[in-house]
Amino acid sequence: MNIGYKMGAVIKSIGKVLHKSVMDGGNELSMEYFLLLNILYDHDNIIQQDLAILMHKDKSAILRQIDVLEKHKLAVRIPDSDDRRKKTIVLTKDGMKTVERMRKIEADLFNSLLKEVSENDLKTFESVLDKMKAKLG
Repeated sequence: MNIGYKMGAVIKSIGKVLHKSVMDGGNELSMEYFLLLNILYDHDNIIQQDLAILMHKDKSAILRQIDVLEKHKLAVRIPDSDDRRKKTIVLTKDGMKTVERMRKIEADLFNSLLKEVSENDLKTFESVLDKMKAKLG
């Protein structure tokens, strides 16, 4: 099995476990929405266009996702006072709580996965990932 396949398989398995944990918590959103929520959590005053760029999606796809987040009362659009076409996307309190709960689930999962991995092995793994990322740009 090659390294790319192994990395992909691990990432896919982690995604499945996270998705199951989120669904068990009563949340009906897909993992893609949690990526969007995480970006909103980490970026204050981000506009739809910037979200589209960060997520490598077209504006209309992001617009539909924001519609869903608003429907679930996890995010709101705030019009710009100078440019009516420009909208800032902000998490609601429920949106923030959702991200924090998801991050806790993720942290618990990774702590469990790394329980039997030595500090030295983890540093080596991170170093290899950093080198691979650097070559990709």
